[in-house]
Amino acid sequence: MVSNFGLVMREIRSKAGDSLRTCAAKLDISAPFLSAMEVGRRPIPSHYLEKIKSIYDLSEEEYTVLYNSVVETNKRVDIGIDRMTDAQKEVSVTFARKIENADSELVEKLRKVLMESNDSD
Repeated sequence: MVSNFGLVMREIRSKAGDSLRTCAAKLDISAPFLSAMEVGRRPIPSHYLEKIKSIYDLSEEEYTVLYNSVVETNKRVDIGIDRMTDAQKEVSVTFARKIENADSELVEKLRKVLMESNDSD
């Protein structure tokens, strides 16, 4: 069974006319490794997102779809805590611990703040 990531990658490859083997070569990985990621047998390392975006010249919308497919397939979100300030680390860890129990009103407030912040970047 193909994962959400696999479906998105097949569409990206198809638009470029690339086979799985060609795509794997462009990513500097083996075709079996890419296949395993596409069917969900292997987690997708986050550093491949930027490589895929660059290689296939993805728009921001296409990149968002790709990113969301990785999150859905991996069932997790990796963050670069090593590049964060102490305050950012504290907020990130606190958020991760508490978001699961947050009520819908708080989640909506957070979503709005984060989306507004994203719009100003």
